[in-house]
Amino acid sequence: QEIVKQLFRQMDDIFIKSLESVQKIIINDKHCFELYGFDLMIDNHLKPWIIEVNASPSLTASSPTDYDLKFGLLEDVLHVIDLEGRLTGEEKRIGGFDLLWNDGPVSADEIALYCGQPVSYSANSYLGCYNDREEHLKHLFK
Repeated sequence: QEIVKQLFRQMDDIFIKSLESVQKIIINDKHCFELYGFDLMIDNHLKPWIIEVNASPSLTASSPTDYDLKFGLLEDVLHVIDLEGRLTGEEKRIGGFDLLWNDGPVSADEIALYCGQPVSYSANSYLGCYNDREEHLKHLFK
């Protein structure tokens, strides 16, 4: 179980450090956004390796499960965009997205509330937690 926690921490580090490394050249315009797709490979020792980062990941579905995943992703993108102005700007998570703006990491205490278990490390995301995105969205937009 510890090796799986370590895997999620390493994956989280890959996402954060990759984005931080190009932070100065990413377009910073509140009127637009980009969606990045990370391709990772996990070796037989459960170590993640970054293969590539796609600035325009494919949203074509190849199976019913893939369709459900990508439909949820697009729905969550619309929630993050917040065209209806329902968000406060203080949210740390919206649907399946961990929000990383303002350089503010999500604290381990907040993660424990959503994971339903204590977290033994300081993390920047809910990676590895069960994500009931429908329930979270109902709570967020009540």
